[in-house]
Formats: sequence, C-alpha cells, structure tokens
Amino acid sequence: IERLLKAQAHGVRVIGSSTLALCHLASGAADAYYQFGLHCWDLAAATVIIREAGGTVIDTSGGPLDLMSCRVIAAGTREMAMFIAQEIQTIPYRRDDEN
Repeated sequence: IERLLKAQAHGVRVIGSSTLALCHLASGAADAYYQFGLHCWDLAAATVIIREAGGTVIDTSGGPLDLMSCRVIAAGTREMAMFIAQEIQTIPYRRDDEN
C-alpha cells in the first residue's frame, strides 16, 4: 500500500465487494482497483463495462488480461494500471481453467 500511495492518491478504500469496486471504477468514482482471486465470472461483464467506459483492464503482471488467471488490475488510464503493475508483486493463483 505504501508504494501505491506514491501515485498521490487521495485515499485507499476496501469496500468488500469486487463488483461494487469495479462499478465505481467504470463510473469514474474510483481511479483504480486490483485483486487476486477473482474468478472469470466476476470479471467478464465488468471488463466489458470498464473498457466501454474508456478504462483499462490488464493482468497484474502488466500484460493483457487473462480472464482465467484470477488476477486483475483495472484503472481509468493505462498509465495508472501500469504504475500499479510495477508496484505490486504478482501472486500465482490457481487458474479457473485448471482441474
């Protein structure tokens, strides 16, 4: 969190609902969101909505989003998403398409 505050954030919030957090991002009420452990059904519709609103959705490694990876960074701008990707440590997570 300390490294992310370098982005000169006005605040950091954990609201307890990934769906609500992603909707806040799409509406412009939040600037960025990252999470490990979200499943493809948590991300699919939100990804479309965020991208249609002009936002960026990527993998926590900084690469393209892989819906099956269970990890995501969503942000209002690509620059913000890449900043977060550089500051956090990616956690290997079990993929949704693994048995």
